[in-house]
Amino acid sequence: MVGAHKSTLDAKGRMNIPVKLREELGNSFYLAKNIGTRCIRVYSVAEWKALMESLKALPPVKTQTIRRYLVGSADELTVDKQGRVSINSSLIEYAGLTTDVMVVGMEDGVAEIWDKAAWTSFNESPETEDEVSRIAEELGM
Repeated sequence: MVGAHKSTLDAKGRMNIPVKLREELGNSFYLAKNIGTRCIRVYSVAEWKALMESLKALPPVKTQTIRRYLVGSADELTVDKQGRVSINSSLIEYAGLTTDVMVVGMEDGVAEIWDKAAWTSFNESPETEDEVSRIAEELGM
């Protein structure tokens, strides 16, 4: 999954998932709070199951807070006939979503949903560019 795709969120919390991403995610997928940035993380069923398995493999005392954060916020969604999903109000509030949103492909089976203004601010921020450069240098990229 790659690219940033525009979408809109209606007053009932419904939005279209871009066709290209639906083809990769399937008709059913999971939404949860993102760790580290106020946006919604979208997981294909396979990626969600892999994440849950990786958490189970770690000591529960170390992962309990992460489990509460992720699993407690998660919602399994199915795309309707119009290609829409209904996002629950707690995730909308958490990510600060308004009418204009961006669906950003992250990797195979994973995407993020951002408020468009927050996505634009993130991309235009000199701090983001500096952080990307620093991390790329650390990784030898």
